[in-house]
Amino acid sequence: MFKQRIIYRLLLIFIIFALIFIIPFSLTIRKEISTIITDAGSLSSPLLKEREIQNKLTERIVDNMLVFSLYLFVFAFLLSMFLSRSLLKPIRELYKGAKALKEGNLGIRLDVSTEDELGEVTKSFNEMAEALEKQTKDLKKKESYIGAMMDPLWVVADNDTITDINPAFTKLFGYSRNEVLGASIYDFLDEENARIMKYQLEERERGISSIYEISIITKDGSSMPVLITGAPIIKEGSTTEKIGILKDFRREHELRTAIKESRDYLEIIMDSIEDELLVVDRDFRIIMANKAVRATRGDKVIGDYCYAVSHDLPSPCWREGEDCPAKRVFETGRIFKTVHHHKGAGGKRFFHEVVACPLKDAKGNVIHVIELMRDVTERKQYEENIAQKNKELTAVNSIAGILSKSLKAEEIFGNVLDKMLEMINMDGGIIFLLDEANRELTCSYHKGVSEEFIRASGRMKLGEDIPGKVAATGQLITTADIGADQRIERSILKHSGMKGCCAIPIKGKERLVGVFCLFSFKTHIFTLEEERLMNSIGEMTGMAIENIRLYEKMRQLYEYQHQRRAEDHKNLLSLSSRLAAALEIKAVMNSTLDLIRGSFRADLVWLLETDNENLILKADSGVNIREGETIYQKGTSSIEWYAIEKKEPIVVPSISSESRFYLSDYVRSNYRSAVCLPVYVGEKALGALALYYTINKELRDDDIHFLQIIASILAVALERSELYEKTLLERERSDTILQSISDGIMTVDTRCKIISINKAAADMIGISPEKAAGSQCCELFNYTEENMDFRCTIGACLESALEKKSVNVDAQLTTITGKNLSVMISSSPIINSKGEVAGVVHVLRNITREKEIDRMKTEFVRTVSHQFRTPLSAIIGMTEMLIDEDLQDEKKKEYLQTVLSEGIRLSNMVSDLLNIARIESGKEVFREEEIDFASMLEDTKRLFSNALEKKNAKLTTAINGNVSGFRGDKEKIFQLLKIFADNSIIFSDKGCNISITLSRKNDNIELKVSDNGWGIPEEDMPHLTERFYRGKYGQKVKGTGLGLAFCKEIVVRYGGSITFDSKVGKGTTVTVTFPLRRKS
Repeated sequence: MFKQRIIYRLLLIFIIFALIFIIPFSLTIRKEISTIITDAGSLSSPLLKEREIQNKLTERIVDNMLVFSLYLFVFAFLLSMFLSRSLLKPIRELYKGAKALKEGNLGIRLDVSTEDELGEVTKSFNEMAEALEKQTKDLKKKESYIGAMMDPLWVVADNDTITDINPAFTKLFGYSRNEVLGASIYDFLDEENARIMKYQLEERERGISSIYEISIITKDGSSMPVLITGAPIIKEGSTTEKIGILKDFRREHELRTAIKESRDYLEIIMDSIEDELLVVDRDFRIIMANKAVRATRGDKVIGDYCYAVSHDLPSPCWREGEDCPAKRVFETGRIFKTVHHHKGAGGKRFFHEVVACPLKDAKGNVIHVIELMRDVTERKQYEENIAQKNKELTAVNSIAGILSKSLKAEEIFGNVLDKMLEMINMDGGIIFLLDEANRELTCSYHKGVSEEFIRASGRMKLGEDIPGKVAATGQLITTADIGADQRIERSILKHSGMKGCCAIPIKGKERLVGVFCLFSFKTHIFTLEEERLMNSIGEMTGMAIENIRLYEKMRQLYEYQHQRRAEDHKNLLSLSSRLAAALEIKAVMNSTLDLIRGSFRADLVWLLETDNENLILKADSGVNIREGETIYQKGTSSIEWYAIEKKEPIVVPSISSESRFYLSDYVRSNYRSAVCLPVYVGEKALGALALYYTINKELRDDDIHFLQIIASILAVALERSELYEKTLLERERSDTILQSISDGIMTVDTRCKIISINKAAADMIGISPEKAAGSQCCELFNYTEENMDFRCTIGACLESALEKKSVNVDAQLTTITGKNLSVMISSSPIINSKGEVAGVVHVLRNITREKEIDRMKTEFVRTVSHQFRTPLSAIIGMTEMLIDEDLQDEKKKEYLQTVLSEGIRLSNMVSDLLNIARIESGKEVFREEEIDFASMLEDTKRLFSNALEKKNAKLTTAINGNVSGFRGDKEKIFQLLKIFADNSIIFSDKGCNISITLSRKNDNIELKVSDNGWGIPEEDMPHLTERFYRGKYGQKVKGTGLGLAFCKEIVVRYGGSITFDSKVGKGTTVTVTFPLRRKS
């Protein structure tokens, strides 16, 4: 077209040139001829003939001019054609070049024949062709790269339509290129993933690249998870299109799901543990916590420091003097146990027994620590309460011993005051006795103060000063510092240098007897336990003083009536003294009542004791009634109840005429008179003492008074007996607790001699507690030379404890029976009230099982890691080769098949482990259904038909006897049968024979699987049912080593047994026996 326009323009130029030349030339000739003719006519008159000649000439000239013009046109045309050859040549070359480019010949180059504009056009054409060839090569190279990509790729336009994809997209998702191009990107997404994609495309519009995960709907309608790397395509500063590279994320998604399920399963296991469980990293931050921790500490413990959660401390606990379990495990790499004192909400104290275990990587480095915290607050508080009660009981017993040893006031006062000063750590004390006649207190004994002070303050009125106020109110008064106590305005004690002071009322049976005043020259804060103990001592001392006074009165009365009752009273007082000093009241109570009966000539004497508001028989003389029998129930208006209510002796001179009281027919018909005395300790009613006579008899006032004294002595004896029984009960309870503790406990004195050992320690050592008592601590274990290290260790622990240092050490102990035990020795000092070491307590904890569990855990983790590493290494290696190398399709398929088989092997291994774990934990549900063994054997033959054919093997089955009616889980039994058959095929050569036989043996079903394969080496036989154990021949074939372990769990679950009989090179026979299970 360009060429024709050039020619037309050239012809038009030459035509115009010809017309410009011909027209003036023709007009000029015609004018000249006309002029010549005109001039000729002027010479002579014109003639018609000449005019005609002129016209003809003109016509001929015109005709000739037409011919001339035609020739001139032809000449101009030929001339223009000749001149246009040089112009058309480059144009033809450009046309040929353009045609060659259209045909795809990008290597064409045109010759530059002229240096004019057409030459410049030709050069530009060559440059354009060269650039186009280069860009085309680059584009082809890029297209080859994109086509070779294994990951899909798409390009998205501004209107969110897909403008390009690579072949991998079609291969992965199934869509053809024509189906995808021009389609909206949202056509391949569900609603949720479409929202994610919309957000990501908006990010591309802003020029932001990112990696994100979505699911794409494939051509078959399934949803495929992919990982997309998205980036904007920017031209001239603006985003024109968006490109995304898609990664098949199905495998990763499955692994992530499996990891999440494993983590969820781990969290379920952790949450099922009732004790608190933490996982701490090396920065002492909590990375995992179970439900018990979250319930106690809150939901925001993850990421917090362990010492902030457990101790509410801003810095690590070891800086506060605590023995941090996590720090100890990170330093030593070993299990560590301790008891920690924690603070809860509101400052409440908690005691936790902490067991810290290391989590190690493949190199043995501790990466995390598991802390199991068990709340032992109640046990700790109970131990503290027992210790406090033992301390109080010891003090009370010592005071009771002092009071029971003497009836001399001075001696009792001195001994009691010395003991109280020792127990409470005071500097001195004064004992005031009450002079009721003058209503004043008089110093009866003192220690730690001068005689001048006693002369100035030895007597004081009731209500004056601290002792006087205590005597007036009967309430204990304590002050940590007299001078700073605003309650005490005026006191002579303020100016004596005393600070800590305690005034204790000495209470008798019914009235106050005196006041203990204890003091210290330094500040002393009295505890509730000390106050309670001092009140008890005051009451006991008051009773002792009253007893002394009563004794003095009784002694005077005895002297007064010496002639009349000298012998009887002497015996009675002797027995009463024994009764007052006796702790086992039952041993002397009946003889005491016999003596009372004989002394007062009574026919019946009984002592009734209050029990749940009933009166029961405590002791008797003169009647045959069982001890503990209820004599009078609550609400009965008997003489005894009346005496208790009135708190005074009741005398009934004539029973027959008495209508106020209820009397049984036996008493009313056999006895005529009675006297009853209440038995009280303070305000507490213990019972009643009653004397019955078969005659009408009236007792004199001195007799009744004497009986009151005896009743008081009986009351003290009963109260003391009750206190003693409570003491024995507390001691027995303490002994019971010590004997019931599973850990061995051994107490040792400062001379290294054993005081006692509990039952657990005796069982652990193999020596009875009686034989161990009094032995040297270290010599107790010298029954074997193997205990030399243990004796040295416990000796070192003893030395540390005697230096007030608590230690925890692991040691190996050989018992007297030769059994080896791993023992944790925890040694702590026993500190008395003076802060001195009174002995040592060794706690021997048998950690043999824990050590074994730790070993098994380590072995299991090592084995599982090894078994998982092999398939994972193969998967990772093949995947790297697939990604990094340009492989042939056959090689790719081979590698992918390897990855698939190793992945299936890994999945089977995990499934087997989970199956075994579920069976062991009891969570696996076993269905009960009747099993058709004949059908099961046929299914087995059909299942392994291909494998048998490949090995040219023969499988025979047989059923002997009636095996119908067996009930069990069909799937589990079939799986067991498959494992045995599969092992027989795998571990045999071609042409092997395999037989499966089912038979009835009494009440059992016996399954035998026999083969003539390779056999099992003798050294492998004991380990066949261990997890991951594959034996000598197991290394030749692929497998997990879990099949026989799974079979064992199924057999054990059904209460059966499994045995192996094998010889190398001969074959193997597996025999499984199930108890016959029928429908009930």
